[in-house]
Amino acid sequence: MISFLFAYRNRDSKRVLLSLKSLALQEHGNFEVVFVDYGSDDDKASAIKKLVESFAFSSYYYIAHPGLLWNKSKALNYAASKAKGDYVFVADVDICFNNKVVKMLQDYRQPGTYSLFKLSYLKEQAEPLKLKEINTLDKDIKHHGSVNGMVLVGKDNFFKIEGYDEFYHFYGSEDVDFYLRLRHLGLKEQKNSDTLFYHQWHAIYNTINDSVFEQKPRLFNIKKINQQHFINHQESKAIQPILIQKVNQQVWEKEDEPTEQMVTKQIRLTNDHAKVWHTLKIRLPNFENGIVELRIEEEAYFKSAKYKLKKRLRKSDRVPMTMKAVNDMILEEILLNYRHHNYSYKISEDLKGIVFILAK
Repeated sequence: MISFLFAYRNRDSKRVLLSLKSLALQEHGNFEVVFVDYGSDDDKASAIKKLVESFAFSSYYYIAHPGLLWNKSKALNYAASKAKGDYVFVADVDICFNNKVVKMLQDYRQPGTYSLFKLSYLKEQAEPLKLKEINTLDKDIKHHGSVNGMVLVGKDNFFKIEGYDEFYHFYGSEDVDFYLRLRHLGLKEQKNSDTLFYHQWHAIYNTINDSVFEQKPRLFNIKKINQQHFINHQESKAIQPILIQKVNQQVWEKEDEPTEQMVTKQIRLTNDHAKVWHTLKIRLPNFENGIVELRIEEEAYFKSAKYKLKKRLRKSDRVPMTMKAVNDMILEEILLNYRHHNYSYKISEDLKGIVFILAK
């Protein structure tokens, strides 16, 4: 049996419906869908759960919580642990499938191999509603792509390389890193160039300016950081991730989200560079056995006439950070040191405050 693995968070339910409908029309029925919702907001989660469970071949799992940063790798590793098939196929909630896909995947199961597939990206105006005539979408294809996150691999080999590297957050390189380590394991790569997978249009992550501070957490230059991590694996010929993995050893759930009521220690700061740096680099690493809340707010003084005058006169004073810089410093600590911890990270609507709650 083939197990389709889907990772999801707060996406449009219409695209999920179209994807699952296309699977319901498969000519070959020996497959399942393992659908992992990684921390969607309650309204999105309840709607998508109802939708996914309306298809008999689908299983819905909610893990994580809204306070955790998006981590596709963690979601896919959990999905693989729940898969019943001997082969897993990593897909995407944006894909509509030709009705011959499951039969083709069955034929591609070969020991000692993994398989990659061509993905056809649809134009923005394309609406893949008539799924029984899905091949008519060919006229709406904008372009094709060969590196796209889709891979078929034996479940045993998936776990031999410890799954997807959970260092990767937000977007980029987790897929090519996975394929690279499969090759390092000694598996042979197979490629299929048939037009069988159609990607529904959406804005790509590359168009998002991660130098801008917004309520949705973003880390500056994260795509290039992820690429550098991939290059490190490439140069070291890594089979398993070089950083410690905790694949399915600890999975946080919705009720695990740390709240203010659970906090055992509170730290209040403004965007003073020295205080923020010392707290993140010295105080937090040495805090143990409790739940700490770090609340950082923008200090009005740094925009005052008095501060500006002292700066012009070159008088010694404290050094401010922008709230974007504060955000990036905390996110870097999460990726490096706290990615396996239970935490909650939130930015205020007015962009003048950040609350980071960490359980240690």
